[in-house]
Amino acid sequence: MNLHKSNLSKNQIIEEFGRQILVPGISETGQKNLGLKHLLLIGLGALGTISSQYLVRAGIGKITLIDYDKVSLSNLHRQINYNKSHIEELKSEVSKKVLSNINSVTDIFQYPIAFEDYIKKNDVNNLDYILDCSDNYQTKTNSSLFAKNKCISYSSISINSSEGIFFSQDYKNLKDTNCFKCLFPKMYEQNNRCLNSAMIGPTAGFVSSLACNKIILGLAKKILKISSEILLIDLLTSDINKLELKQSKCNHTYDE
Repeated sequence: MNLHKSNLSKNQIIEEFGRQILVPGISETGQKNLGLKHLLLIGLGALGTISSQYLVRAGIGKITLIDYDKVSLSNLHRQINYNKSHIEELKSEVSKKVLSNINSVTDIFQYPIAFEDYIKKNDVNNLDYILDCSDNYQTKTNSSLFAKNKCISYSSISINSSEGIFFSQDYKNLKDTNCFKCLFPKMYEQNNRCLNSAMIGPTAGFVSSLACNKIILGLAKKILKISSEILLIDLLTSDINKLELKQSKCNHTYDE
C-alpha cells in the first residue's frame, strides 16, 4: 500500500484494510510497513496467480510480475487471474490488468520475459523480497535468487493429484542446510515442469496460502524470517508432515 501515492484518506484505508489491521502483530503500523515493500514475483501459474491476489489484497506497496508465458485453456481450472477471454494473451499483462482493479494503492509492474533476462537489466538488490513461484528448476537455482537472503522459493509438486510440497529456503545460511539440488536431484537433472503433471486447484491454493500468510505477517513486522523447511501435504488424507532441513555438506554451485 503506497500510502504517500494513494488518494485514499486514513478512514478509507482503515475501511479497506481494517480487518487485517485488527490482526495481532499488524495494526496500522504493520499496514504501513506493507505499503513500503517491493516484492518481485516470478511465475504466474497456479502458485503465482493465487499469491499475487493475496499480496495485492493485503496492500503491499509495489509488486513486479515476471512471466513470459501466454494463457491457455488448460490453465483456467487453477490459475485464478484468467478466464476464457484471456486465452493466448500474455499472463503478465492480464495479471496486471486484473490486479489493478483490486485497489488503487498498489503499484504493479509486469515484464513478459524470463527471470534470467530480467536480472540482466535490473538490480535485484533494490527489491525487498523475491517470491519464486516458477516451475522451472533452472530458475530456482539461479544465484541471483539468493541476493541478501531476499528469496522465498516454494513449490507445489503434484504426485497423485492432491499432494503438494511447501519448500522454503534460508539462502543466507545455505551452507548449513540442504539446497534445492540436494532435495530434488532428479527434477533438477530433467528440468521437469508441471506441463503434464496431475493437479487440482486447491493443492496450489493451500501451498500459496501458507507462503502468503508468512510473507504478509513477516513484512508487516519489518522482519521476514525465512526458515529452511519442507512441508509434505496430502489433501486427500489431510496429513501434513514438517521436515527441518539440516545438512553439513553441500558442494553444489548455482547457475548464473
